[in-house]
Amino acid sequence: MLKRCREICCTPILKVSLILALSAPVILVLPTESSAVASPIINVTSGARTAPPPLEYQAYTVQSRASKPVHIYEATNSLTRGDGLHALAKTVTLTYKEMKTLSVNYRLERWTGTAWVTFAGNSSTDTKTNVLRSNSDWEITTGYYYRLVSVHTANDGTTSDQSTYTSPSVLF
Repeated sequence: MLKRCREICCTPILKVSLILALSAPVILVLPTESSAVASPIINVTSGARTAPPPLEYQAYTVQSRASKPVHIYEATNSLTRGDGLHALAKTVTLTYKEMKTLSVNYRLERWTGTAWVTFAGNSSTDTKTNVLRSNSDWEITTGYYYRLVSVHTANDGTTSDQSTYTSPSVLF
């Protein structure tokens, strides 16, 4: 009986079956391609405290009570680093002709990892002009993404145009 068992155990088919049975779990566990790795919430190399915000189309829109925008031809802003923990905000509104009132409301927004929240804000108004420039210097917290959103309004006394511009996000 022992001899019969040795004959069965030593057959090539059994040896191959035994090897396949023992190596199958290893084959099933090993990936054939590189596996995807989720991005970490905190990017240690950049110093960011949150994941970056999603990329968004960065164009401004002009809204007018007239059938076509008639006043604003440029409404922009920029967000740059200042000295130390400061963010410098600049806005420019240009119109085709002198306006009765020209104004801009702008806000600094901070990315929380899931949404943009208002961090600071300012506004500026001027009369009888076709150019309005406004600047702000805000103290910020490092490690966050910030962006500047500005709403520019021009009114000639009868018709009003409004343009909104959002800057690209900046990691401070």
